[in-house]
Amino acid sequence: MYNSIQYFLEYGTKKIEKNIKNLIVKGESFGEFVLNLEEVLHELGRTICKEVLEDIDKEIKNDEDRKKSWEVKRKDEIGTITTIFGKVEYQRTYYRSKKSGIHRHLIDEFVGISQHERLSEDVIIRALEEVTDSSYKKTGKSVILTEEISKQTIMNMVKDVEEIKYKPNPLAEKRKVKKLYIEADEDHVSLQNGGTVMPRLVYVHEGTERIGQKRNKLKNTRYFGGIYQETEELWLEVAQYIDDTYDIENIEKIYLAGDGAPWIRQGLGWIVNSKFVLDKYHLKKYILKATGHVPELRQELKDAIDEADKTMLKEVFKKIMSVTNEETKKESVKDARRYMLNNWDGIKVYETDRYDVVGCSAEGHVSHILSDRLSSRPMGWSKVCADRMTRLRVYRENGGKIIDLVLAKKKKEAKENNEILTKEIKERIQKNAKKTYNNSKYYNCSSLLNTGKTTALYKGLKGLIYGDIA
Repeated sequence: MYNSIQYFLEYGTKKIEKNIKNLIVKGESFGEFVLNLEEVLHELGRTICKEVLEDIDKEIKNDEDRKKSWEVKRKDEIGTITTIFGKVEYQRTYYRSKKSGIHRHLIDEFVGISQHERLSEDVIIRALEEVTDSSYKKTGKSVILTEEISKQTIMNMVKDVEEIKYKPNPLAEKRKVKKLYIEADEDHVSLQNGGTVMPRLVYVHEGTERIGQKRNKLKNTRYFGGIYQETEELWLEVAQYIDDTYDIENIEKIYLAGDGAPWIRQGLGWIVNSKFVLDKYHLKKYILKATGHVPELRQELKDAIDEADKTMLKEVFKKIMSVTNEETKKESVKDARRYMLNNWDGIKVYETDRYDVVGCSAEGHVSHILSDRLSSRPMGWSKVCADRMTRLRVYRENGGKIIDLVLAKKKKEAKENNEILTKEIKERIQKNAKKTYNNSKYYNCSSLLNTGKTTALYKGLKGLIYGDIA
């Protein structure tokens, strides 16, 4: 790392000085200055990466234990890995195992670069962070300053994300609440083959709390979502989370809100003692559907619903049908009547539990978490990518970090692939590298930066400020 730092002090600072001069003296915009500075720093990043990899390669080559089990076949081969700084080319040594006869670049395994891997984890992390909000194409252009990643490569990154599911993590002390709320809805996403798929979203919370004068916020929200082969898989995750998180015996009421779809109602069988609540957003849609041509009867229909009077509801629908002539309108009225009666338990609960039921916000959550990326713009998804994108956005909404996903997958793959370097060799190399770093002037960056001399950058800045540079 000494050489890269020294190079930067000698040449990189000159570029920075030039950028500063352009900013102060020539009137270059601050934005231009920052972009030019970014290029210089990325160059430094690439140089440091190259030198660190080559230094470790030398440590491996000089290790006595390595010499006993691995013989050098070729020196100074060029390896390439793309980082967020750009493409890094480094010299590496090719070895043959004396025991098994296999060939490997041991430096790659030591730092976690898989065979034939061309993108570093930092690129994958940055890409997945970006692609949860942006298209494959935009992500490919923005992740690396010096080059573009193809749409296909970005899509493959999304596909390769392992299926994110709820993992039991029981709390030391379970939460005690009297009421618990579950809300559910789905998005409609277009597929590349012309079909559609419906990612589902379920979230659990403890009611609302006031933030500001006019805004409410859901308390302690946990999201679940994806494209599930069987609905039971989703509800099992939700039920498991509730059991892990809450003192079930303390909960008096659990409300499950949604539009009445069969898959949502299925949750009643998984969540013990839960009550269904019909989402008012969808209820209003059906009220308008029934009374669009007879607005004078709309209030009567609303009154029947508010009072949870089924007999009154049926009478109002008779009135509506008596003044409805068009067959299409009649079918709309019948559909609305059928919907309300089939979900009567979800309507009645507003009257019986009026002080406990909170408004369902599932439509807004689906729009924010799913539709904004999956269905708000014309696009066609593969089923796998639609599922992974749903789970990524849900994971992020729960406070998850992409870096944890990528590194966990990397660790799992390394374990499955049986690491080549023994633990003893790795520890010896790490020990030797640490000794070298601590003792050698070549790795002591502070000695380079604190020599008691004014640096070129310092002199350049002073000159610019006091007018010594033309």
